[in-house]
Amino acid sequence: MEKPIIPTFSQAERERRWGLVRAQMKEADLDALISLPNQGHWDQFGADARYLTQVGGFQTEVAVVFPWEAEVTAVVRGPNEVEWWGLAQEWVGDIRPSRRSYGEPIIQCLKEVRAEKVGVIGLSGLVRAPEGVVPWGIYEKIRAALPQVQFENATDLLQEVRWVKSGEEIAFIEKAAEIIGNAIELLVALAEIGIPENHLLAEMLKEIVKRGGEPITMLLFGAGGPEVPWAQRVVTTRPLKAGDLINTEVEAKYGGYIAQALQPISLGPRPKELEKIFDTTKIIFEKMLKVLQPGVTFGEVVAFYQDEVKAAGYEPDGALMHGRGLGEDAPMLWGAVRNFAESQGKLKQGHVFILKPAARKGEMRDSIRAGDTVVIEADGARRLGKRELKFIAVE
Repeated sequence: MEKPIIPTFSQAERERRWGLVRAQMKEADLDALISLPNQGHWDQFGADARYLTQVGGFQTEVAVVFPWEAEVTAVVRGPNEVEWWGLAQEWVGDIRPSRRSYGEPIIQCLKEVRAEKVGVIGLSGLVRAPEGVVPWGIYEKIRAALPQVQFENATDLLQEVRWVKSGEEIAFIEKAAEIIGNAIELLVALAEIGIPENHLLAEMLKEIVKRGGEPITMLLFGAGGPEVPWAQRVVTTRPLKAGDLINTEVEAKYGGYIAQALQPISLGPRPKELEKIFDTTKIIFEKMLKVLQPGVTFGEVVAFYQDEVKAAGYEPDGALMHGRGLGEDAPMLWGAVRNFAESQGKLKQGHVFILKPAARKGEMRDSIRAGDTVVIEADGARRLGKRELKFIAVE
């Protein structure tokens, strides 16, 4: 078989990640970590397995056994995937087939490394899945076969390591931002009265894949009016109509790494009040780029945003910032909650977020707003997207 060509990271990046993870494992006195297969939420629930191995994405079902000292093992579906992923990456040499029954190879690996205390990644506490993403049947099979082993939740361990991105990771996210920029340009060029919504989404997805992105990605899209429609995940065949508002939250992945962007469109003149709201969010976005510096607390960020929105005569709302990377990365900052529990956490150089300040008035269902992916650097935040932030009117 010819070696597959997909984006991969260097051996130095592997050593950086594995070193950080194993330092955390030593502190927690863990002999091994396990990550069980879950391709949910556009593959994002499998992010930890892919982070450790580079095996995953494309709806690949993969489990990982990550010992403190011994060789790392990835478990995939069958011999075809063993061969393919063995060629596609160079981080993990021990790739085993499950034949759709993942418990047995994981049990065998844990026996081989004589694990006594094992951390389970994704058991609970993920940003978008507080109840966890572990397949219970697999987990119960493993626990029943290894009654002497102590299992505990290790979700936070991986989340904390993944929060701060390396230069290689940021470069991948910047490439994803370029790809989603291309897809948005195509959306704007094709949006016209009469074209079905699914045709637009199909062309955007085609563009993402043509540019080297992955086909399993989030494309939230809503069209209608006069009220701002929800951007949602169901693709409809509804033709666009005169006066429609298009509301989007769209992502592209490069090597699994995600950039997100927002692009509002009006089919016809922009409603004056929504134009004012968008302009307000753009001004706040630009101000926040200077505020988002290492050492600033999450509480200070939210307070600044809320004060700016209220000074402009609007109400704060929504997910102001949440981590972007290989999955639903922490941290998440809610714009409507001033004194949230994690407010004392601090921004760090290498954090990557989608920044999307909202401004609402009254009983609006949703808001038109500016938004793009940013990375925290020494002197502030830098946009990773290159397109102009604007509320586009298609005449």
